[in-house]
Amino acid sequence: MSHELIEVKGVPKVEGAVDVVVKLVNDNFKVEVRAREGIRLLERLLIGKSYKEIPFIVSRMCGVCPIVHNITSVQALEKALSIEPYEDAKSIREAMVIGGHLQSHLIHLYLFTLPDLVGKKNILEILEGKEELVKTVLRLKRVANHITDTLGGRAVHPITPTVGGLTRYPSKNILETLLMESTLFKKTLREVLEPILEAEIPKFENRTQYLSLHDSRYPILEGKLSVSNEIFFEQEEYENIISYLNEEYSTARHYLINGKPYMVGALSRLNNNYSQLCDDAKEYSRKYRISFPSNEPFVNIKAQAIEMIHLADKIVDILEELTSKPLKQENIKYNIRPGEGVSISEAPRGTLIHHYKVDESGKIIEANIITPTAQNYKSIEECLQNYLTTLIGEKLNTISKEVEKLVRAYDPCVSCSARFLREH
Repeated sequence: MSHELIEVKGVPKVEGAVDVVVKLVNDNFKVEVRAREGIRLLERLLIGKSYKEIPFIVSRMCGVCPIVHNITSVQALEKALSIEPYEDAKSIREAMVIGGHLQSHLIHLYLFTLPDLVGKKNILEILEGKEELVKTVLRLKRVANHITDTLGGRAVHPITPTVGGLTRYPSKNILETLLMESTLFKKTLREVLEPILEAEIPKFENRTQYLSLHDSRYPILEGKLSVSNEIFFEQEEYENIISYLNEEYSTARHYLINGKPYMVGALSRLNNNYSQLCDDAKEYSRKYRISFPSNEPFVNIKAQAIEMIHLADKIVDILEELTSKPLKQENIKYNIRPGEGVSISEAPRGTLIHHYKVDESGKIIEANIITPTAQNYKSIEECLQNYLTTLIGEKLNTISKEVEKLVRAYDPCVSCSARFLREH
């Protein structure tokens, strides 16, 4: 017998529209995370299109992290066409992606999550008494926007990344300006992290699998895949490890590894790559007694903050390197040929997969895109089922609010996950 206990209609302060329904089935909780965004049949729209159009189309899947979609798409197409761009082009792309991560983490941590941590409804209530904090965060967001705008041609939906390199390379003066701004960002960031890192979060463990890239340096755009540092596999092998299922209640596919839920995102990245973090990030982790690997889903919030320290440090390193020498402003020449390419990157919310097959004329004949939030749905459901057992006896209103907080801790982006027709 099934009895519906709770329905959280439209979880607030997340990107997109998602409902959570909690049922009691044979004395056990069953949770359904229902993406209810309109269906975006993006992959089908790509079929028959020229490879040159693809990065610009797929970046419009998401207004929060379009940069990493664009560049991951470019990288997959380069693999399909057997192209390896020059290192300077790759470094500029990485700086763009880092700028996008910083933008996204700032929004999630301060606009969506900080109110939960300090017992407020929204960022407006935080203004009372913390006006300078909010102003500083907005200044940092402006700097991150300027980085992506300058390097990508736009703050949203970049236009400079292209197969073989970039359509426009920044001048040395521009790079020096960005270096100055990034150095200031790195310094100022420390001033605003304390409210996040010292905040109390619910003490709750949920053992699961953690998927991310893994490399000799902290991975964003390259690397093998790691599942909890126990299983390692090449990017091209992802279909042998990750399986999907369609749930009739959701407009998004759900994903499993070896038949079980898994988590992607900042917590997974730090669990699998903590040793690759910069010294400052490790210092802050020790200072605030945040240990990795961690099985606490709410720690994903603090993992994003720790990751920001590393990324702010990394973008300064990249820009210092680019300004220390003449920039190679040249793209790789190539011929169109049939091929297949997979590129897996780390978007702000987790592991992102782009996979294309191209014919001899450069037209797309197959496409597969797997977004981080789609991979997290089953993990959120399992996590909520276990978390609810710790809330028995609480008022329904309290339980609903805790459900919202846990969903927000995953930082879901529902819009780009909802792209599949129900096949039932």
